[in-house]
Amino acid sequence: MSKEEKEEINFTRDELKLIKPYYTSEQLSKYYANPVNKLWIIYTDSTFKNPDRIKPYPNIKEHLDRFYNIITSDNRPYGLHRARKEDFFIGEKIVTLRKCPNEPQFTYTDFECYVSATFYVIKTNRINQKYLTAYLNSKVVSFWLKNRGKMQGSNYQLDKEPLINIPIVRSEYEIEIIELFNKIKNVIKEPNSVKKLTDKINSLFYKTFGFSDTEINMIENHLMK
Repeated sequence: MSKEEKEEINFTRDELKLIKPYYTSEQLSKYYANPVNKLWIIYTDSTFKNPDRIKPYPNIKEHLDRFYNIITSDNRPYGLHRARKEDFFIGEKIVTLRKCPNEPQFTYTDFECYVSATFYVIKTNRINQKYLTAYLNSKVVSFWLKNRGKMQGSNYQLDKEPLINIPIVRSEYEIEIIELFNKIKNVIKEPNSVKKLTDKINSLFYKTFGFSDTEINMIENHLMK
């Protein structure tokens, strides 16, 4: 639902607990996301297939009843289709479109961020997620995905298999990479400033892998094709 719909309907406090901020590619950019969402989603699980489950939420019921004929969920009309565990959408995480045109795009978020099944959500406590986002957005990983992942024309097909097979490498420059990544947030609307920072990040990953100038030129030329 839109922000206007959410404000117009007199939802109760309990109903508002089920209404979550919903994000699209409009807010989810490479590296960072705009935390100001325009849409909201009623996040109800399969238990709402039982009509009695919706009774404590009369305003939500009335709202969803308006769309009864067009809701196709297996848990219709009050439950989402295959709702994922909400832990995926809360706290630190990395979000990526399954199909990325021209280059991979991984977004770091540390706020409630609910997305559709067109996105994958990556969460881990084994590695700093800012560092991991910088790594996944690096030219090294772009090159790996282009040659070892799955492509549809110029689109990167970021399905589960290519994602879990990306070799994760810890860098001796990890702290410096995270510091550079933090700076991107402050200049995200300035393309030239972002490029300067990401060029530095890429150079540190090249050093991490010990690539020669010839190898670096080969990677960058290949990605430009």
